[in-house]
Amino acid sequence: MSKRLIMQIALPVFIESALMMADSIIHVIWVGHLLGGLAVAAIGACFPIILAFAAIAGGAARVATTPILQHFQAKNKEKMQTYVNLSWSFGVCLVVIMTAGGYFSSRSLLALFGTPEAVIGLAGGYLRIMMLGFAVMYLSFLTVSMLRGVGNVVARMLFVAISIVGNLVLVPLFIEGTGPFPKWGLNGVAIAALIVSVIAIIVSLWYIRRRVKGLLTRPTGWQFNGKLMAAFLPAGMPVFMQQLMLALGYACILFFVNPFGSDAIAVFYVTSRIDSIAAMPSIAVMIAISVLTGKTLQAGRFSEIPNLFRRGLIVNLPVVLLISLLCFFAPHFIMELFINDPNIVSIGIGYFRIVSLGYLLFSVLYVCNGIITGVGKSGIITLFSLASLVVVRVPAAAFLTQAGFKVNGVWLAILASFVALAACSLFYYLFGSWKKGWKMTVMESSGMKS
Repeated sequence: MSKRLIMQIALPVFIESALMMADSIIHVIWVGHLLGGLAVAAIGACFPIILAFAAIAGGAARVATTPILQHFQAKNKEKMQTYVNLSWSFGVCLVVIMTAGGYFSSRSLLALFGTPEAVIGLAGGYLRIMMLGFAVMYLSFLTVSMLRGVGNVVARMLFVAISIVGNLVLVPLFIEGTGPFPKWGLNGVAIAALIVSVIAIIVSLWYIRRRVKGLLTRPTGWQFNGKLMAAFLPAGMPVFMQQLMLALGYACILFFVNPFGSDAIAVFYVTSRIDSIAAMPSIAVMIAISVLTGKTLQAGRFSEIPNLFRRGLIVNLPVVLLISLLCFFAPHFIMELFINDPNIVSIGIGYFRIVSLGYLLFSVLYVCNGIITGVGKSGIITLFSLASLVVVRVPAAAFLTQAGFKVNGVWLAILASFVALAACSLFYYLFGSWKKGWKMTVMESSGMKS
């Protein structure tokens, strides 16, 4: 497998992810420079809750679109209409339940993680507005799932670009109340995000209606069928579990960060955005490796898997190394992109000096995960993620914060979990049970079994 082939698959994935990350980073930059560290901490306190709701929305959208796309591609209009009605009924009920639940429990959910009262006071209104936008969140995932289902990468990038431009313009206007716009402060960030998302959804649906004839079939009535829904619920589980693990990992660490005050919360939120940026090239390569592993196995070229592993590392490592060195040697510059508060910048420097070299482990972790996913063992990756959280990250954070390391103990626990997760994936790639089946198939294909 050539490096060029890996890049051909990974590059579009990376660009799309980078655009989506840019959209979220714009909010942090505007909030940090216009409202300060307490406002950034408020968004950071809300983040795991929003991620958990996004997990539900993303998984539900996948459940809704999978059967519709299958019957659309099979040109079975009757079956497609059945699932459109079912998905519509399911979606409306889900939106009502999640919106009401999220809105009325916002402050309780923030208090559950030990969020400081000063942060709750600012975060409560922001989170309630975001919860009112659950329907928008669900529809966003729905349109993205449809575009992904018909294989239109360019359109998805275009609509993310619309969101970036919209937030770049509207967020500061709604924060400061420039011209005819009201001054809403942090709540303005949530309102601007909802408005921009609605615009992007409308454009997306218009595009799908014009370019993919027959896919946007109108619902003709309410329909509930437990057996039909249960048959497709597993389709949404990978998306749900992936987002849920992110939310759980963030929430567990936030629980230990909260006692150190709003500045530490602000640092954790900003640095978690940088962690995501550092992981993006590796995740793009992981997806490429997964696709190529599947094709390699289908073609019976099993001996090429180790070569695919090496090529993945060669493509991935230089980019991750550059990001890691930049974060280690220029953390002051990175933090000041988001916020100018000297105390927050100082805590952020401590984070990067501890964690940033651990980014190099992403290269090994995600290349291994790409191969593991490609051979159909993705469940083990979720198990490793859960184990690294429960067995390593949480106990290490609890011990180190009480042992005198203070907030740096939390950062050390994050690094320890990176090491544990990479070690588990590498060990499974080298010695896991999947290799037994692979070796046996190699023997059969070469005639050694006979």
